[in-house]
Order: sequence, then structure tokens, then C-alpha cells
Amino acid sequence: MINKESLIKDIKRMGIAPADTVLLHSSMKAIGPVDGGAEAVLDALMDYFSPGLLCFPTLSWQTVDAKPRVYDVANTPSIVGILPELFRKRPHVYRSYNPTHSIAAYGADAEAFIADDHKTGTPCGLGSTWHKLVDRDAFILMVGCRLTTCTFLHGVEEWCDIPGRIAKPLAFTLILPDGTQTVIHSATHSAHPSTNYWKIEEGLMKHGFMKEDSFGQARTLVLRARELYAYTAGCLSANPGLFDEEKEPALNR
Repeated sequence: MINKESLIKDIKRMGIAPADTVLLHSSMKAIGPVDGGAEAVLDALMDYFSPGLLCFPTLSWQTVDAKPRVYDVANTPSIVGILPELFRKRPHVYRSYNPTHSIAAYGADAEAFIADDHKTGTPCGLGSTWHKLVDRDAFILMVGCRLTTCTFLHGVEEWCDIPGRIAKPLAFTLILPDGTQTVIHSATHSAHPSTNYWKIEEGLMKHGFMKEDSFGQARTLVLRARELYAYTAGCLSANPGLFDEEKEPALNR
């Protein structure tokens, strides 16, 4: 049976220290049956990373893409699985104010980490929490997920100024955790190239920038933010349209 203790051992085996910064994309189903369920998974991660910084994406672009466009930081649900949704509601977890691509964080400087995320004006702009992952050389774990769900790579495309990625800004009503309301303007994505992010997996593995491990029963891809940024930026410099090309053949999935 998978339990809190075995999950902590999995994290230690990956070479990740309690004081590190880590972002998890996750599939609870892939992790398998855990004694205590999803809450026990979060207990393990939050206990282990309390000296560092634990982050989950709490994206809501699909939820807020309606009129009127309202992003309620405390109440707008995440659309990326049960672990982020439960995590964002926990005590001492801070969720950023980006209306479409928020991150929730827990740890020593979590509140400062997510501050001003909404001021970038784009989903993953320079100065956003996504870009701060590079500054901290965070670990990025794809727990039961492919790179096709790696939001950080949307950020890399923004920072590399790949054409056709960002739409015009839209007005959002932002409701802060204390109930204060304001109107902000933020752009959304105008394309969905993530279906082709699989194209760099082989190269990342070949160069040692990505390794496979396991978290519970989930096949887990382990990456570092700086290496992933540098490698992807190099690929896009050589071929800006890399992720615009054909989708992955079905047999390769």
C-alpha cells in the first residue's frame, strides 16, 4: 500500500531536498491507491517541503473564459485535477492573482513568491510566478503526466517571443481573498501548441535534462526549470514553429 512515508521516500530518491522549490503537475489516478487518499499525498508533500516551496498550478482559464469574466481567488475552482484543487484550499497556501494561469504555493516565502503575478498582463509573463521558477531553478515534476501538460513551456514560448501565442488583453473582475474587487486586464493564449510539447522529450532525455522516476505508481518526469528553459529556448531559436507542426502520431502515445 502506498502511504505518506513511502511517498516521502520517493521524493528523497529523486534527489530533491526539503529546502528546494518544486512544481507538480499531477494525476492522482496515476499515483494509485494511497492510504488516506489525496489528502495523504498533500500531507506528505507539505510536511516534506515546509522549509522550501511547494507549488501546484491552479489554472482557471477555462472557468473564467465566460462573460462576465470573474476570477475569485478564494473560490474559482482549478481545472487541473484533484490535488491542486484540494491544495489551494489548505491553510497557509497562497494562490496567485493571475486570472487564467495562477499558481498556489506553500512554504517559507510562499506569499512573496505569488505576489504581483497578475501584474504581468499575460498568462506566464516575465516576472510571473512561472518565470520565478527559473530564478529559483525549481524542480518540475510531471507526476503521471507528459510534457504536453507542462504549463511552464507556455512560459518559455512567451519569453522567447514566439509569434501568435498571446491574444489581446481582456477585462477581468478580480475578487481578492478579503473580498475586495477590482478590474484588471490580462491577455489569454491565442494558440494551443502544448499538444506538440512531446517533441522535446527525447532530446531532453538524451542530454540528461530529464529523467524518469516514480511517485507512488505514477511514472514521473523529473526536470529542472533552468535546463528546461535553456534547452527549449535553443530548440525554438532553431525552429520557432517547432510546436506548430503536426500532432504526435497515435501509435507513439
